Amino acid sequence: MRKYFIFFILIYFIFIPSYSFGATLATGFIPGQIWYSKDPFIEGDTVKIYTALWNSSFSSLSAKVEFYDKNVILGSRDVVVPALKLQDVSVSWKVTSGDHLISAKIISPSTTTSGKKEAVIVTNTTTEIDKRFVPVVLTTAEGKPATSSDVLKSQIDKATSSVDDIVPLSISTPVSKNIGLIDNFREDAFKKISATKIETKDRIDEINKIENKTTTDKTSTVQNKVGVEDATEKPITYLKLIFLSILSFIFGSKLVFYAIIVFLVFLIVRFIYRKIRNRY
Repeated sequence: MRKYFIFFILIYFIFIPSYSFGATLATGFIPGQIWYSKDPFIEGDTVKIYTALWNSSFSSLSAKVEFYDKNVILGSRDVVVPALKLQDVSVSWKVTSGDHLISAKIISPSTTTSGKKEAVIVTNTTTEIDKRFVPVVLTTAEGKPATSSDVLKSQIDKATSSVDDIVPLSISTPVSKNIGLIDNFREDAFKKISATKIETKDRIDEINKIENKTTTDKTSTVQNKVGVEDATEKPITYLKLIFLSILSFIFGSKLVFYAIIVFLVFLIVRFIYRKIRNRY
């Protein structure tokens, strides 16, 4: 896509007459002026920031191109653009997290004719600013990007450590054992639900095969009986599969499972509190 874009820009400039008024040239950065060797990118990536210069004059154009992130220079390149040519230029950038305002600027442009160098003024000396936000990439102890499960486990470990520092050992030990028992129950229930879910899916496949199977060698009485049984069993089996899918989602996600438990405990405590308050 970028090649086609540059091609059309090149055609556009070729067919526009290149008039020179004094030392001013219709030369400089092209529209759509900043792009990257990799996009999107994340914190820690090393990418190349590109821009391109168009030289509409009949002499070669020499200039320095500086790349900026806000007011910080990321790097600079000396470039020579032949007459009536388009040339890209780039610098390497180690991506950091945060807000970025990427741009480029032409410095000290000049033309060379018959070996004579002459300073010129070009029309497009600064690119448009490309605004980017790069989020922080969390890493594990091994230096690999952390997944959402790793982040959740880290937060749970921190919370557990804080509780251990505050709660006496005589209390925290039984609580930890109970939490371990609950988690074992969750894992066992998830395995059983998953197995039942697979069996239910297999049963639905069997019902569908029975419906699609031709029974030309059977009597009409048997056909009607099978049809009635399938018509009753199929919707019930589908409802069972939906119910098992919901349970599988709850028991398969530690975050969802404990969130529901906390919510239920909250409802029970609130109910008991209201009963006691109304009594007195």
